[in-house]
Amino acid sequence: MRHDLLGLELSMARAMLESEGVDPVITVTRAPRRQDDAGATLRVVYASDDGRQLTVSGFVDPIAGGKQENG
Repeated sequence: MRHDLLGLELSMARAMLESEGVDPVITVTRAPRRQDDAGATLRVVYASDDGRQLTVSGFVDPIAGGKQENG
């Protein structure tokens, strides 16, 4: 697994891989109960060793949006 890509925003991870000549296949995943990812930032949660497979998930930043999530 490419640990250097974990947690990066998708655009940043793609830019890093593009500079290496890699065009990854991207899989989007989400929590079962979260249906609305509006405003979420896609971040890398898995990257294969060669960087050709990325799994991303949406993360909401409640401070940036002025909202706070209730558990």
